[in-house]
Amino acid sequence: MTLTNILQILTKHRWLPYVFFGLLLLLNLSYGYYRLMYLNSGGDSQWYGTKLLWEGTDPFTAALQSPEWFMTAYPNYAHILYYVLYPLSFFEWEQYKIIWFLVNIACFLFTLYAFVRWEKVPRSNVLILASVMLLGSTFTNTLYQGQISILIFCWASLAWIFRNHSGLLLIFLSLIISKYSFGLPIILGFFLAGYYRESIGAFAVNVGFALVFALKFDLSLLDSLRLPFEVASQFTSGHGHSDLLTIYRLHHGQESFFGFNYFSVGAALLYALFALYCLVYNPGRRRIIIATLILSFPILFHLTYDYVVLLAPMLIACSPRGLSKKYILILAAFSAYFWIYPMIPKFLRIVFDVDIGIHPIDYFGNLYGKVFIILNLTLFIIVAFAILQEKASNKTAVNYNNGKGE
Repeated sequence: MTLTNILQILTKHRWLPYVFFGLLLLLNLSYGYYRLMYLNSGGDSQWYGTKLLWEGTDPFTAALQSPEWFMTAYPNYAHILYYVLYPLSFFEWEQYKIIWFLVNIACFLFTLYAFVRWEKVPRSNVLILASVMLLGSTFTNTLYQGQISILIFCWASLAWIFRNHSGLLLIFLSLIISKYSFGLPIILGFFLAGYYRESIGAFAVNVGFALVFALKFDLSLLDSLRLPFEVASQFTSGHGHSDLLTIYRLHHGQESFFGFNYFSVGAALLYALFALYCLVYNPGRRRIIIATLILSFPILFHLTYDYVVLLAPMLIACSPRGLSKKYILILAAFSAYFWIYPMIPKFLRIVFDVDIGIHPIDYFGNLYGKVFIILNLTLFIIVAFAILQEKASNKTAVNYNNGKGE
């Protein structure tokens, strides 16, 4: 039975997508809640850094100077996140975990609703694609790790959905920058798509929060801006599954993100080529944003929980003025691969008691692990540029207020 046959069955029986999605969501939430509350998970949560900030301590400097830290929640995000999370700093750790869990679920469900309500994506398509994502481990992993990938998915999606509301777009783009491995590429994409004021404004908002932080702790603005990157450079470890930074680290260890090296050169070349293509060929706003979301992955460090963000370009592509069916199927197969393959080592560990790690190097070995990572990052790049080159369909609309096709 092919994927097309399965989709036909699910769309013919309208109740099936609801049941399928509901069961998978319940399983994901049950397992995520169990891991979060009873197995002492949530180690990436930024509760501790937020609490320190509002108690009068610089969390970045404290992390760099302290030999011990609360779990693994090193403050390697932009300043804005710790100010936005201020209301949650009133709660203790166990209370915070429950609230964080519920906030993530609410944001996820609201984003799915937003695609149906404002982007007019058929409800069955939204549920089917979300269900495919829930078959993997990315959603649950994000919940019990305390990561913000679900929020990035929400903010990136809503930035596109409310792209014609300048104030809302500015807010969502500003929030996305809090995780700069997503924020920097996404801001570039929105800038290239013609949202100049909002993109520049989002940078200005984040610089403003860094300035407030600098004044609070008697730092220079440059030192304030540098601190999150210094924490990330020192404490963000492990091997990603699809990025150039991991390949660089495997050869050069924990070196600076911004040294003059082949990582920096590769990143600059890729995004320069992307920008040049968009400026010369003007593929349309929708394709630029879909491509930029995909190009968020092959350069900077990402673990598999971040693959939940791939649901955003997938749903954007499925809107009535989105990509052709051919490219939707390509993007669906591409996304499904990244959502589901991380389950394989977990399956081998649980079912066959195989001693296997969670990173490509751990379960392929050094040489094949590097090849696997390179193939994955290459796949991201190929799919992103293929989408840019797709010819506009007859349904593609032109926004005559600004002269750019969607």
